[in-house]
Amino acid sequence: MYKILISTLLLLTVTVPSYATNFAGSIKNLEGQVYVKRNSADIPGDKGMKIYIKDTVWTGSDGSVSIILLDNTIFSLGPDSELALDEFIYEPANKHFSMLVRMMKGTFVYLSGVIGKLSPESINIVTPVGTISVRGTRFAAQVAPNQMTINNSPATTNSTE
Repeated sequence: MYKILISTLLLLTVTVPSYATNFAGSIKNLEGQVYVKRNSADIPGDKGMKIYIKDTVWTGSDGSVSIILLDNTIFSLGPDSELALDEFIYEPANKHFSMLVRMMKGTFVYLSGVIGKLSPESINIVTPVGTISVRGTRFAAQVAPNQMTINNSPATTNSTE
């Protein structure tokens, strides 16, 4: 009986919530309404708040937010924007990189970090009308119903539908 109790207690002390192992970055700056959807709950954003894989960050009509990922990639979102971090792998020692982001609506600016420099082909940004394969260092995009505009500066960006 004691062996089972001790084993259970040890298991509980080393069990880490699954989201804790999926830490990807944090909120650098924010203004107005900013929320993080995590496990179906909308949590008010706060400066320094951790962002995890599978989180969706969204802003209200007066909101803006900058997110910095572990590789120093920065996403800045404007008002009425929504961005989901579906996948983020940053293991430079193993040369294993991957970033998959969905931009559902709004405006955003992307500034590449280490992954963009070492493995740009590992970055994909999905929009309602296509996928942006990053091959440069920064760009701005606006996602609206049935349209997307891209402003390259000074990067080269390929977009496929």
